[in-house]
Amino acid sequence: MSRRALAAAGAIGLAAVAWSTKASQPGTAGQHQVAVAPVAARESGETPRVPRRRLERVRPVVLLGGTLLDGTGAEPLRDAVVVVEGGLIQFAGSRDQIVIPPRAVVLDVTGSTILPGFINAHVHCRYQVDRLRAWAQAGVTTVRDLGGPRTYDLVARQNGDPQLARVVAAGPFITVPGGYPIVPWGSTNAVTVRTPDEARSAVAQLAGEGAGVIKIALECGQDFGRVIPSLDAAEAAAVVSEAHARGLGVSVHLTVSVDVPRAVAAGVDDIAHMPVTTLSLEMASQVAAHGIVWVPTLELWHWVGYGHKPAAISNLARFLAAGGEVAMGTDFGGYDAEFELGMPMIEIDAMRQAGMSPAAIIQAATRNGARVCGLGDRLGTVEAGKTADLLVVRGDPLADLEALTDVRLVMHSGVVIRDEGPPAATAGRT
Repeated sequence: MSRRALAAAGAIGLAAVAWSTKASQPGTAGQHQVAVAPVAARESGETPRVPRRRLERVRPVVLLGGTLLDGTGAEPLRDAVVVVEGGLIQFAGSRDQIVIPPRAVVLDVTGSTILPGFINAHVHCRYQVDRLRAWAQAGVTTVRDLGGPRTYDLVARQNGDPQLARVVAAGPFITVPGGYPIVPWGSTNAVTVRTPDEARSAVAQLAGEGAGVIKIALECGQDFGRVIPSLDAAEAAAVVSEAHARGLGVSVHLTVSVDVPRAVAAGVDDIAHMPVTTLSLEMASQVAAHGIVWVPTLELWHWVGYGHKPAAISNLARFLAAGGEVAMGTDFGGYDAEFELGMPMIEIDAMRQAGMSPAAIIQAATRNGARVCGLGDRLGTVEAGKTADLLVVRGDPLADLEALTDVRLVMHSGVVIRDEGPPAATAGRT
């Protein structure tokens, strides 16, 4: 293959990979070793003359020696190796199961922890580049925007840039005339419907334009001291049915517990905001039994005040006791306050106060976040075949969650976008 052909293949992430297993290597009885032979190693041995920033496009990248927390709930794996090529994780496992790919870019991350890229499953980012870049640099490689303009074409373009956090965009709420968020905020990011047929049509239109998730409001207005109309049972069920038929999840806004049974009856996929009125254990158990994920947005209640944060933390603890599943989300930009941009430590600490272990918080911010984004088959865990979104931090976040802010490296879609370590080595270089 000529240099021109090789560079072209690298530019679009198509460097070839040849995998083989070896079961009978000395000292590895009963294990499989994996050998990687990229194109460059099978040709003349010349180093492709491409810019350093694109080396990961033409060679495997190997993270070597860190502790792997893969997001699946498995025990930490010491002295792990993660191999990335073509934007995908090709291998994640123990060092003694892998032959380091020839000519690979090797990044020694000994003493660090390798995690999936984090996901903030509730933001209102207005698709601002500076915000998306800050999230990505902190290792929050995906955000789910749950209410904004229907500029899906802009989102699609931005999602092609690995320097920016990936956005899963809902676009406008589906609500009723005079419903939330039109009242009380005067928001124009809403599509109003009056019948189940109109509800189905609204979903079809947003899905066709590029929505990655559908957002509805079942907000009675109690927390705002007024009555706010909302979708009736038939309209809400129509939204969910149509969205599911099109492969999209449905997230529901609510703020008080009286609205929770309506969300359960509609069959939504996740609930945005932990309510600030008492959530009974029976009601929490119903949500958990239906497999509905809760996105608590405890940072929102931190900024709102009025005693809402302690109430929400207590409700989250009750939901966890009922066996409920949680995804991390903050409602960044959803209230007039200075939310944390980057790694959301206020949210993480509040989740800890509710009784979540560091391992459970990490899983909420990775695997569970990918699930509510509809990307569970691509993101959220460090497993072969998944998109290479990786966060490497110094230290052990299971011992101290503050380690999540001590970033060693961030990889997004297979591209190293932040590297705070020593220069990379190259396997097999003489």
